[in-house]
Amino acid sequence: MEQYIAYIASASGEKRVNDHRYQHINPEPLLEAMGGDAAACRHMFGTFAQSAPATFTRLEQAIHADDAGQVKREAHSLKSMTALVGAGVLTDMLKSIETQSRAEPPVSAQPRLAELQALFADVAAEVRHYVDQVGVAQ
Repeated sequence: MEQYIAYIASASGEKRVNDHRYQHINPEPLLEAMGGDAAACRHMFGTFAQSAPATFTRLEQAIHADDAGQVKREAHSLKSMTALVGAGVLTDMLKSIETQSRAEPPVSAQPRLAELQALFADVAAEVRHYVDQVGVAQ
């Protein structure tokens, strides 16, 4: 049976899938790239849900340890993952941290860590919701 995902973008930038409002992710580009295959998209989001938290933890540890090489690697890796799930704001923040770690000591990102943690938690929660709800009849 073919799964159907309703998608509506509002003027505020809010994304809706199956009548759920997403503020931090946008599943539509990946869904389109996968030819509308909701199961494949759900699998990719599930991979994010399983892999991203460990990468984020390593990034936090690298920032605290002032390990520039590790910050660059983890921020770059996580940036790719967040771009996949359409988490634009988080992706931009990770890009900034990756760039900043090339010019300044990684600990200079510590003042932004609380904001980064909150944003990652919001993205991760929306991704988990998407994985749990995609294709479910509403």
